[in-house]
Amino acid sequence: MQPNEIHALIQLLDDPDEGVYKHVREQLLARGAEVLPALLESREAHAHCPEHERRMDELVNGLHGSYVHQGLRDWFDSGAESAIEGALWVHKAADPLLDMDEVREAYAKLKRDVWLELNEEFTALEQVRILNHILFDAEGYTNAKSGQPDPKNALVGHVLGEKKGNPLGLGILYLSLAQDLNLPIHGVNLPNHFILCYCDEHHVHHELAAPDNQTPGGVLFYINPFSQGTVINKAEVSEFLSHLELPVDEKNCGPCGSVDIVRRLIGNVAYGFERNGFIRQAEKMRELLLFVESGATETSTTETSTDMDDHNDDSALGGTH
Repeated sequence: MQPNEIHALIQLLDDPDEGVYKHVREQLLARGAEVLPALLESREAHAHCPEHERRMDELVNGLHGSYVHQGLRDWFDSGAESAIEGALWVHKAADPLLDMDEVREAYAKLKRDVWLELNEEFTALEQVRILNHILFDAEGYTNAKSGQPDPKNALVGHVLGEKKGNPLGLGILYLSLAQDLNLPIHGVNLPNHFILCYCDEHHVHHELAAPDNQTPGGVLFYINPFSQGTVINKAEVSEFLSHLELPVDEKNCGPCGSVDIVRRLIGNVAYGFERNGFIRQAEKMRELLLFVESGATETSTTETSTDMDDHNDDSALGGTH
């Protein structure tokens, strides 16, 4: 369908005849996501017309929701391993106008910059120092400290564009770079504050269980991207969990998968929308969480907290750069 045909159909959405509207709706829905940009542009131009806006919302929500769901289904079918891809689809769900290819290009450039500085002979700490140098020194990424949670600070496209984010936003970017450069760094579903861990290869492949009330044996150390990649020792994480009266175990301080991180991300964004008064957007994100939960049944068996208290405060977690 040519652009002029799409715009002609959109103009008919103003027709008071419900039969005409149903026919136009079927025609537009049949075209799929390709008509979304024109619909969004028209909705903005006709914001003064409640009926036109209602019909637009119905179409946009249907088309955009289907598009995002299909993207996430494809992600699950591919193994749901790439944190950056899962996070991109969450951002697309929150912002229909997001140019995903543009974000991918910005990410690829950043990944190349890190790759050029890495050497396979580097120790674990040296690898982390390179990541920290590129992200926080050379590129100037910083944490977004504010009293009011902002959903944008968790979304990977915004983090790449603005070079700042909350613990989850910076953590996902850092983790994605490590994943794509084959570094054994994993996400950690630490309650209240998302961090990362550097594991030895034996733990990655064999997942040895740790004794009760001890951090997982395969974890060499932890990393806090929200604090410019601060390295945190295992004792500090244990102390942090003890203050929360939570067990020191695999669930709270062991490595988690990308599906778990995407769940947490969706909840974090929903929480941010709700706190800023965007109730409908928060509801849509929670609907997306239900969709991901249903798709993750066989992909991940880890029970994941969707507590969204990823506060912009790293004072409880110390460490050294």
